Amino acid sequence: MVSTPAKIGIILAAGKGTRLNCVDTNKTALSVQGKPLVWYGATLFAKTMDLTVVVVGAFAESVTQALRDFPVQFVTQQNPNGTGHAAQVALQKIASLGITPKQVYIGYGDHLMFYTPAVITSIGETHAKEQAAVTLVSVEYENPDELAWGRVVRNVSGEITAVIEQKDATPDERKITEENAGFYCCEYSFLTRVIDKLEPSPATGELYLTDIVKLALELDECVVAHQVPFSQVGTGVNTPEQLERTELVLTQNSQQ
Repeated sequence: MVSTPAKIGIILAAGKGTRLNCVDTNKTALSVQGKPLVWYGATLFAKTMDLTVVVVGAFAESVTQALRDFPVQFVTQQNPNGTGHAAQVALQKIASLGITPKQVYIGYGDHLMFYTPAVITSIGETHAKEQAAVTLVSVEYENPDELAWGRVVRNVSGEITAVIEQKDATPDERKITEENAGFYCCEYSFLTRVIDKLEPSPATGELYLTDIVKLALELDECVVAHQVPFSQVGTGVNTPEQLERTELVLTQNSQQ
């Protein structure tokens, strides 16, 4: 392990995969192109991070087995309570290791298949140039309701003022075509200040990682979006149809 890592990657891989009808396998351990979904994220972070922390929960053994050849640090999300809670667990693990990175990069285990090391590098460059507390990845998508991701709201000066989840968005906000892809580069010092300030969603009672954007803006910290083509991000895998689509696209990419 690097004694003073500058960059730590966090992979969230604790969800049950309810819509995929997972019985004994975590959805991030499902196979595409002969490899578990989470394998792609671990491979990406092995090339770009000094250390990787993987948050496991439901069917944890399937994830630990999928990543048995990677030198990652596992931590279990007991009593899962949303993505914000998973990030809290990951930060507790980092603190227990006695290390203080400069940045952490956070992604979902079922949503890292199309990222490349070059994209990770460019995200870091944007983050440093803008001296941001939070840099999120965004994409332009002509039919935003199809993805149903959070909308990136900007003021007349082009500055981010909010990220609004689709279920909370007004009709006008739902027309916004810039969407939050769910991948973040954050200053570790900022995250440790705000992670315990996340509040439960009125709708689900869960803690959402997206709320770090709101907390950053409330503290007058810099939040920027690093926009990439949708093809470099792809969709997460929450349904059998999305799993099939991911398999198809990865197959096409491998043949190019």
